[in-house]
Amino acid sequence: MMWRRLGWGLMVGLLLLGGRSAAAQQPPPDPRTYEIWLREALIAAQRGDLLGLERAADRLTATDAVQLANGTSVPVDNRWLAEAMDTPTPDTATIAARLQAILNTLARPSASAPADAQQQLAELLSRPPFAEPERPDIDLAWLDQLLRPLLEWLETLFQPATDVGQAASPVFNVIVIGVSLLLLLVVLVVLVRSLRRSTVSVARTAPDPDDPDARLTPAEAVSHAQSLARDGDFRTAVRYMYLALLLRLDAANLLRYDRALTNSEYLEQLRGNPQLRAEITPIIQTFDRVWYGNEPLDAAGFQAYAQQVAALPSEGGRG
Repeated sequence: MMWRRLGWGLMVGLLLLGGRSAAAQQPPPDPRTYEIWLREALIAAQRGDLLGLERAADRLTATDAVQLANGTSVPVDNRWLAEAMDTPTPDTATIAARLQAILNTLARPSASAPADAQQQLAELLSRPPFAEPERPDIDLAWLDQLLRPLLEWLETLFQPATDVGQAASPVFNVIVIGVSLLLLLVVLVVLVRSLRRSTVSVARTAPDPDDPDARLTPAEAVSHAQSLARDGDFRTAVRYMYLALLLRLDAANLLRYDRALTNSEYLEQLRGNPQLRAEITPIIQTFDRVWYGNEPLDAAGFQAYAQQVAALPSEGGRG
C-alpha cells in the first residue's frame, strides 16, 4: 500500500513538472502576434487602463524572442516596460509614447541591402540636406567700387592737416565722420540683406525626388484617395486622405511634412497649438489602426474619415 501511494505521488509530481516545463517552453510568438500584443498594451496605456496594461505588460516582458516565418528567432527586450510598471503610479503617457514608437519602427519596411548600396549611399549623401548646395558666386565688384571712394575720403579726414588754411572746425569733422559712419552702416545692412536673400533662394530646393507624394497638392491627394476608394482599396485611400491633411497643414506653415517623421513627431510639432493637436489626434489614431494595424474599413467608414479630415480647418488658428 505504501509503495502504491509513493508511486502515485511520483506520477503526479512528474505530471506537474512536465506541465510546467511545457508551459515554460512555449514557442515565441510570430511578428503578427507580437504586434497585436504591443497594440493591446498601447490601447490600455492610452486609456489609462492600468489593469489591462499590467496584463499586457506581463505577456510582453515574458517574451524574449519573436519567431520569423523562416524559423529564425529575433531577440526582443521589454524590461523597460517592467521597470516602468514597477512604480506606485506608472506614467501611462510615456509608456504609450514608447509603445507607439516601437510600432512605428516595426511598420517600416525592411529589405536587404542591394549590391550597389555603397553607391546609393554616396549619391544620397551628395544631395541636400546632407551636402551643402553649390552657392552661386556673388559679384561684389559693385561693393568695392562703392566703398573705395568712401574709405579714401575717410582716410583724408583723419590725416593731420599740413596747412592751417585746410584745417576744418572740430564740429564739422564730427558731423562728417558721423554721416560717413551712418552711410557705411547702411551699406553693410544692404549687403547683409542681399547675402541673406541669396542664401535663402539657394536653400529652397525642389521636393525630395525620392518621395513622389511630396510633389502632390492637397487636392491631388484627395482626388487620388477618392479614386482608390471607388476601386475598393480603402486602406490606401485612408493613407492618401491623411497625406492630403499633412500637405494642407504644411502649406499653411502649421507643420513641416516629411515622410521620415512619425505621427508622434507631427503631434510634437503642434504642441504650441493645443486645439489643432486635439482635433488631429483622432484622425492619426484612425490612420494608425487602418494602415499599420490592418483594421478593416468599408465605404461608409472611409467617407466618415474623409469628412473628418475635410472638416479640420487648415488655418488651425483657433487654438
